[in-house]
Amino acid sequence: MNSKETIIVGNLKIIIRPDPDLADEAKWYRGQLEEYARSIRDAAHREDFQIVQEIGHRLKGSAVSFGFDEASEIGRFLEQSAKNNDAVSVKKGSDRLSDYLECVELISE
Repeated sequence: MNSKETIIVGNLKIIIRPDPDLADEAKWYRGQLEEYARSIRDAAHREDFQIVQEIGHRLKGSAVSFGFDEASEIGRFLEQSAKNNDAVSVKKGSDRLSDYLECVELISE
């Protein structure tokens, strides 16, 4: 895949330019990331570490395929935090994913 993730520090925008052949899939996956963020937030509130670990694992493996490199790293962090039953770190990871998604902008070329 030939996607690029650009971070602009001014108004903190993260611009992702997916491979043109995968632009529709990247847009769909962006919606999936929102669903994952909600599920993680709910599971973190209940301290359901198994759900957080599973979603974190999915993010780690799939996000980079669509150009969401940082979401993949957040997934790795969430998976490890959940394995350790670390509620504080899971909350931080959940917040980090939500903050990331607020800044992401997909641009098709």
